[in-house]
Amino acid sequence: MDVLKNRHKTLRNLYKAVKNLLNQKGFNWDSTRQMVIAENKIWDEYIKVNPDVRPYRVKTIPYYDDLGIIYGDNSARKKGNDASLILLGLKFGGPL
Repeated sequence: MDVLKNRHKTLRNLYKAVKNLLNQKGFNWDSTRQMVIAENKIWDEYIKVNPDVRPYRVKTIPYYDDLGIIYGDNSARKKGNDASLILLGLKFGGPL
């Protein structure tokens, strides 16, 4: 059970960090590459003040939209995803 709690916490923190980054001016979501994008100048300046976000410059986050559904982001729900399937784990290959 601790493994599931830790995974939940990790995914929730990932979602919050990316969502916060996307709320900053100049950062956008590239749905094709499944990652946060911005001009190099914007990344460089932001990383100077927030070095912990450096990994997100090259990190893909393939489940970001699904995490938005799980953690309550209404804009992700509007895309027609079925939150109940995700919460049951069926979207990821079977029940948890």
